[in-house]
Amino acid sequence: MTWALCLNCGETKFGAICPCPSCQTASTGDMALDIAFSDHRMTVETIKELGEVVRAIQRVCDDDELRFWAFIAFVSTNFPEILHVDLKPEAAERCGDVLALAEPPRVVFRESDEARITRQFKAGDDADGGS
Repeated sequence: MTWALCLNCGETKFGAICPCPSCQTASTGDMALDIAFSDHRMTVETIKELGEVVRAIQRVCDDDELRFWAFIAFVSTNFPEILHVDLKPEAAERCGDVLALAEPPRVVFRESDEARITRQFKAGDDADGGS
């Protein structure tokens, strides 16, 4: 079973690439990005906390694209283990302004069991030369 974050409205939804039942927004079109915000990588508790960040941004910004990039900037700054982006200075400033207004809540990244097992399995492959 896969639980994921709707990057549009912040709801927790079933399936990383499925449309959100709350806002009907489909996947981002980037499967790796959609899965990065699912229980393949993090716990449902972390997904819910990130949903609160999306909602905080949504309350202060009505521009869909800026809202998305402000969330991505938040994650990139606070959780580079999830993803990292280097925004152009002007875009970074606009995202920073949105985040300052939004005052996103604190989020604790908790790795899911699936991610931990995958990471340990890969570390074992590296240790024995991948055989």
